[in-house]
Amino acid sequence: MTIRVHLSTSGAGPSSAAASSFATPAIDTEDTLRQVVTRLRTAKRIVVVSGAGVSTAAAIPDFRSASGLFSGKSKGGHSVKDLFHVRCLAHPTLLAKHHELITSLSSLSTAAPPTPFHTYLSSLDNEGRLLRCYTQNIDGLEEKTGLAVGIPSNKRKSPKAKGKENAPSLLSTSDTPETSSEPPEPRVIPLHGLLSTLHCTLCHTTLPLSPHLPLPPTSVPCPTCELASSIRSALSERSRKSGTLRASVVLYGEEHPEGESIGKSVSKDLKGVDMLLVCGTSLSVPGVKRVVKEMAKSAKSKGRGKGKQGHDVKTVFVNEEPPSKGSEWDGIFDIWVQGDVQKFVKDYIQNPEFVSTPAGSSPKKASPSATTKPFTSKGTPNTPKKRKLPTTYFPPTPVSLEKDNSSTGSPQIYATPTKPQSAGVASYVSMGLPPTPPLTDKVRPIKRVKVESREREVSPTPTRKDERFLPPSVEIRG
Repeated sequence: MTIRVHLSTSGAGPSSAAASSFATPAIDTEDTLRQVVTRLRTAKRIVVVSGAGVSTAAAIPDFRSASGLFSGKSKGGHSVKDLFHVRCLAHPTLLAKHHELITSLSSLSTAAPPTPFHTYLSSLDNEGRLLRCYTQNIDGLEEKTGLAVGIPSNKRKSPKAKGKENAPSLLSTSDTPETSSEPPEPRVIPLHGLLSTLHCTLCHTTLPLSPHLPLPPTSVPCPTCELASSIRSALSERSRKSGTLRASVVLYGEEHPEGESIGKSVSKDLKGVDMLLVCGTSLSVPGVKRVVKEMAKSAKSKGRGKGKQGHDVKTVFVNEEPPSKGSEWDGIFDIWVQGDVQKFVKDYIQNPEFVSTPAGSSPKKASPSATTKPFTSKGTPNTPKKRKLPTTYFPPTPVSLEKDNSSTGSPQIYATPTKPQSAGVASYVSMGLPPTPPLTDKVRPIKRVKVESREREVSPTPTRKDERFLPPSVEIRG
């Protein structure tokens, strides 16, 4: 069930059959707005889907509203919607009107300043909380706030030899490994293209639009194709067909040339989105509808985000009018903020005076550990820690063992260490190794064996039967 919140202070707002079938009015408008603003201020990976309604404040008309472009007729009697169809490129009369419309929209977009909504997108990106913005607009106002706008590259990386991924060049004098020269992935993806560029219908050369303004009423030849044609003519080769330049916007009746790359970006963002914000669109385009439904489903599958009344705020729709076919969006949006998106951004989201907690509630007290323990700049306790010393292991020494005197009647003494027993002896004895055999049956006086230097050859055969080659620290009782 979608809850409707109206931003107007005069009351609950206009009630229509479409609005009633899409959403239910909120019981407490102020509390519901606090829940929405709290989620937007705390969400970590926000996906935004925007439409033409976010640019009307910059004097750029939308398409489907009562005062939009599609509501009127062009000077020649053709509907504006026909001028955005792909068949106008092949019709001389429609092509002239299409170029006139593109020139007008380009001039408006160039002169338009970014709106508070576009500034809000830039602040989300600076905070690292904007996962992606999918815009249906072709004005490119997001670029004026510093956001990267474009289609992610879909080129495959060339395979590298094993073990050479980070190897520096042999001709390089620097020890620093070379970094990739690939541009960063754009934060804003224009679903319907951009007005700022032209591209060739044959060789796909991309050129800026501004040097060609105003567009002529006829087709614009591609300079790259013309150059190739002149070279072939100079070489007496057979001429080939040349292409024409057209605006890099997606028209009705044609497939998106970058649809595969956009689909991969959507699939990637589905894994990370935790909040969906849809603003300024009637959700009439099939491709956009699918993106919104998939993002909403993925965001709702994530945990957290519950409000006081147990309502899980994960998807928010901000627009003056309900979406087309409101019954189709049942269960997709949690909150519908009915009103101007610029007012919602300025007066609520970015307004520090609009607190996220109710006026009567007190803020949470900080835990004692947070106030008593000093922290460094890295956020770790400043208390010194004991340093663990490395463990040193010494070789074990022989131990004194007494043989059972049941057979001989008197104990026999074996080699005894001259130094105290070390810590490793117990483990050494517990291994179950056999005792050292006796050196002789009779007790002999203690003799010390001097180990000869290894510089001269020593005979491995002992001179006496009862002598052994032992370390200097071991005594022999003979």
